[in-house]
Amino acid sequence: MRFNTLLAAAVYSAAVVHADVTDDIKEGLEDATSSVASVVESATSAVVSKPTFTPTTLKAPFLEQFTDDWETRWQASHAKKENTEEEWAYVGTWSVEEPTVLKGIEGDKGLVLKNAAAHHAISAKFSKAVDNKDDTLVVQYEVKLQDGLECGGAYMKLLQDNSALHADEFSNASPYIIMFGPDKCGSTNKVHFIFRHKNPKTGEYEEKHLKNPPMARITRSTSLYTLIVKPDQTFEIKIDGESIRNGSLLEDFTPA
Repeated sequence: MRFNTLLAAAVYSAAVVHADVTDDIKEGLEDATSSVASVVESATSAVVSKPTFTPTTLKAPFLEQFTDDWETRWQASHAKKENTEEEWAYVGTWSVEEPTVLKGIEGDKGLVLKNAAAHHAISAKFSKAVDNKDDTLVVQYEVKLQDGLECGGAYMKLLQDNSALHADEFSNASPYIIMFGPDKCGSTNKVHFIFRHKNPKTGEYEEKHLKNPPMARITRSTSLYTLIVKPDQTFEIKIDGESIRNGSLLEDFTPA
């Protein structure tokens, strides 16, 4: 697979990003749960001192910790959604902030969606295209749903290498290679793993959806989502380091 120059995102905090989000229902039990969490955090903070964030020295084709210079790498999109009867644009704004609920590390910031019931999209470029033909690909990021989630996506996309694509034009119609991450709305609750494969006969790209995706973890604490794709055409999905799903790119997706 050859990916591009752009990482698109979908999430809330700690390290994420592309989102169609409608999570403005925060009443009743959610408010009560949030209040309890705040009390617990306050009590815990009085006893346990928090570590201080220090940027890592690890290297990767793309690594983001949302340090103070994050705006030099990320650009929000305000494009209109394409290929749909709906009339709307990505009008949601973004910020980089420390968590307000269950903060674990002082100074550790994440990308935050600032508008309820609004569509958000943001992207950043890789320094060069990624080709994992003979290498293991690892996509990993954190999600913290500190206000809960009634209906919304917190997934990211690795976009197809396309020099004509400008970051401010990123939308649902932008060609991608992999889409990965949690999505919940109503009875739908799953971790997407979709990849686009070029048909060797027709030359056209086809979406391949994981047949039995795992459920997302809807919690106000931080969750770590990991996708591993190996050169032997196998994959593994982990949540918080626990292996949740594994299989074959050739057998466990539809269409075959």
